Amino acid sequence: MKYWRRFCKIVRAGIPLFLCLFPACGKGPGSPPGQNVLLITLDTQRADFIGAYGEGRAQTPHIDSFAAQGTLYTNAFSPIPITFPAHAALFYSLPPHRLQIYNNGQVFSPDPSWVSLAEVFRRRGARTAAFVSLGVLQARFNLDDGFEEFWDESHARRWYRSAREVNDRVLPWLEHNRGSRFFVWVHYSDPHDPYAPPTLGPDLRIRFRGEVLREICVQKREDLKLKFDLEPGANRIIFESLQPFPIARDDYRVSMNDIEFEDSGDLDITIEEGAMLERGKGRILAFRERAVIIVRNPGPARELILTAQANLNLFPSEMALGYRREVEYLDSEIGRLKEKLISLGLQEKTMVILVGDHGEGLGEHLGENREGYFGHIHYLRNLYLKVPLIVYDPESDSGPTRVHNLVSLMDIAPTLMTKMGWKIPSFYSGHTLPEQTHIQTRFLFQETYRPEAYQDRFGALQDPWHLIFTPSTRQIQLYHIGKNRAETQDVYSLFQEDAAVRKLTREVMSRAGEIGRTKKEVELDPESIEMLKSLGYIK
Repeated sequence: MKYWRRFCKIVRAGIPLFLCLFPACGKGPGSPPGQNVLLITLDTQRADFIGAYGEGRAQTPHIDSFAAQGTLYTNAFSPIPITFPAHAALFYSLPPHRLQIYNNGQVFSPDPSWVSLAEVFRRRGARTAAFVSLGVLQARFNLDDGFEEFWDESHARRWYRSAREVNDRVLPWLEHNRGSRFFVWVHYSDPHDPYAPPTLGPDLRIRFRGEVLREICVQKREDLKLKFDLEPGANRIIFESLQPFPIARDDYRVSMNDIEFEDSGDLDITIEEGAMLERGKGRILAFRERAVIIVRNPGPARELILTAQANLNLFPSEMALGYRREVEYLDSEIGRLKEKLISLGLQEKTMVILVGDHGEGLGEHLGENREGYFGHIHYLRNLYLKVPLIVYDPESDSGPTRVHNLVSLMDIAPTLMTKMGWKIPSFYSGHTLPEQTHIQTRFLFQETYRPEAYQDRFGALQDPWHLIFTPSTRQIQLYHIGKNRAETQDVYSLFQEDAAVRKLTREVMSRAGEIGRTKKEVELDPESIEMLKSLGYIK
């Protein structure tokens, strides 16, 4: 299917078909590329949780080592806090509204004249491969153009593949292709919600008839399927939380969502401790320290299957700690990847780009329910859009550099074109990344969309202002990012008559209006809807 789409694009673009009968299709000056490129995208990674950024919120020595030999961008931003359109913007150097990709779960239909970054490298003789860990980036959504190999196997019981699982595919590929020039995209989903690294220990114990049946980590939110061999008469099932409740309050610590007893028939099932709650069409077994279920079997010995989706209810401080642990786990796997590059003699032949696709809120700002918001899709403050960006170029002799200019994900593709000595495509919106800080006036447009977001929102960064506009409510928010980096003080009422603010407001509102008039309705297939529901992206 991938190659059929490529064939169709070639025909529609009017490129002579005979050129693509040869391996070096589209090859030109400067090919094959003089060095390898390893593009590492860090899903949901905040810049301030990387040690090299100086905040001290997590220990990331392996990521820091690339910054210590390369260029770190202190003000890099995604154009959208949604994974699939953010990555599309990176590969095509176009904003999401131009790509007409607004949400996860959409099938991308690129203009025939656009060529993806991977396809440019493939045409110029490089081996191309992608390893993605999250279902919203699977090849079926059409972000695979130009990749000869595209690994996107999902996990039956978890939202995403761990960094170790991804590396278990990446490292053999590098070893097998060590003698070839390559462009490789590696996508890691850690530290994505539920903030539970694979190294996390058990937090729930299940006892049955007095014996420990199993210990599991429900913080990982894996689906449970438990088998109980019932004896005639009363059978006692006990769930015990291994995580103490930090403070006295009425909340539940553990919830067993959508709990079902398969083929329970004539069994008498009662809850001795804990609470069985009704939620829509499903039931939830909820408890603080333990729950006790009594199953009375009136007949001979038989089997009972219990299924549920277990969840550990965390406090904000615990969630932030879980996020940090996932970042540190991810860093250890990036260290494993780096060691492989060194052992294969590839580190000095490979440009490495580490970049986030969007940020993450960890309760710093209020959400729609007036509680601290954990997530990224709904809002456009810097927490949700600022990303780490580190470029390690073994051919550069400038040494470690910190660049403070505003830069975008869309700048990565033109930077690689410039580095390789290739002509920058005319449709690109991004700029070549600066190698040193310099005086610059840059306008970075931002966007997020329903149905994943609560509301369509639009914004812009233009030093020193960050303006956010919500068309449905006509709300305008303004933050002075030089004086109020945390964006806790909306100063629009104080500066709305300022000439620069008025110009910025007109520009954002004008673009928002044009997008509203031309935006295509998002159509998601049933499989995509179920996937997004399982990720908590839509309700």
